[in-house]
Amino acid sequence: MASTARQDPFRIVAAPADGLCLDFANTRYWRGSAQPTETLSGFGDLLAWCEGAGVLDPGGGGALRAWGDARRHEADRLAGKAVKAREAIYRLFGAVTAGDRPDEHDLERLNRLLAAAPERAVLADDARGWRLPPAEPSAASLLAPVLWSAGDLLAGPRMGRVRRCANDGCLWLFLDDSKGGTRRWCAMSACGNRAKARRHYLRKTAGD
Repeated sequence: MASTARQDPFRIVAAPADGLCLDFANTRYWRGSAQPTETLSGFGDLLAWCEGAGVLDPGGGGALRAWGDARRHEADRLAGKAVKAREAIYRLFGAVTAGDRPDEHDLERLNRLLAAAPERAVLADDARGWRLPPAEPSAASLLAPVLWSAGDLLAGPRMGRVRRCANDGCLWLFLDDSKGGTRRWCAMSACGNRAKARRHYLRKTAGD
């Protein structure tokens, strides 16, 4: 006979990594450019990201997709609320990395969502994640692991390792795990190399 746990209509969510909330915040990137890139343009994009990030079990978005197809207006509203949550998370971390006080409205929005999110009360059978009810069509339910990650990181010892890319056109959020804690770029192969090329160009033109 199959175990009761396997028959339960729960979703298994891995313990959120430190950077999960930053990954979500970075679904809009090149924020400092004239035309930032938006990857969450609708409810389908939001579900795809949640599945890819492990916020939903593989294929766990089927019921939510059916709901979204049947209630497109409500699905659009949910996606809009998720984007507002993302922007609040980005601003909160951006403020702290700049040495500023977090905006009270952004903190209030995050706290409201955390209060409405399911609790981390029961571990999965293998103790590698959490057993939660199936995601409901709400931002707090769907994004619960992202919200936990944001709260844990903001209030935890790793907050001092959060950085914002020094490229003014990028402004990507990341965790600095370098030995000296002096990493400035989201990736040396991207913004870091651009900065080096820019410095080389300025030195060359100054010497001409």
